[in-house]
Amino acid sequence: MNTSHAAFGFLVVAALIGLLEWRSVESTGRNELIITDAQRAFVREQVLQTRAQDQNNANYEQAMALYIDEEILYREGLKLGLEKDDLIVKRRVVQKMRFLLEDMTPVATPTEAQLQTWLDQNPERYQTEQSIQFQHHFFSRGKRGDESIYHAETALIDLSASKEIVSDPFPLRTSEALLSRDQVIKEFGNKAASILFELPIGQWSNPVQSALGVHLFKVDERNEGRIMTLQEAGTQLMSDLIAAQREAVNDAGLAALRATYTIKDGP
Repeated sequence: MNTSHAAFGFLVVAALIGLLEWRSVESTGRNELIITDAQRAFVREQVLQTRAQDQNNANYEQAMALYIDEEILYREGLKLGLEKDDLIVKRRVVQKMRFLLEDMTPVATPTEAQLQTWLDQNPERYQTEQSIQFQHHFFSRGKRGDESIYHAETALIDLSASKEIVSDPFPLRTSEALLSRDQVIKEFGNKAASILFELPIGQWSNPVQSALGVHLFKVDERNEGRIMTLQEAGTQLMSDLIAAQREAVNDAGLAALRATYTIKDGP
């Protein structure tokens, strides 16, 4: 979206706010409360929701009376300026203003060309996961006790000499295919994953201890990952670009609003 259009939209909002403020000042002398059909429908909806959750069955008349009482108290509080130094109220008003300004300056759906440009500019955000295929020998602490680490160290020497070794069945099922980091973490834990993804291909690891026992690993294949295609990045890419565009439009609009104010240092 063109930032000059966004700035114009924010200036229109600023003018609208000024008009609303003038109208509110004009009408402060009158204590008139008009209940619209939309407000009645809102109260009815609240009553229906309350009945679904509460066995006391609050009725419409009571709910409407409470709504009117709260509206009157709210207006009287505004007359006394009770909202002016309330940080929670201020933040809520700021939040609603941001929603209003965003509604006045919508962001267009990005084109495929814009999505591709964003992908090219931010490749690190859209990488396929690293994955590895590896050999594994396990020495059970439940079966071997404290000897499991000694047996793993002895087995490592034999493996380095291309000798056959005897290890234990691993109780968790391990796929023969390439595994992602998350899959390795799920089966072997964070420590093993960190070692495996740094281990040179074709080299046996030192013994790696876990809650179940001791492990020896050798990586046979590593897929380093790649930049995703537009289709693979999908909705995440779209959401990220719209968020970036929205931030740029908001910055431009707020700058335009800020330009309508004179900022002075107080005493």
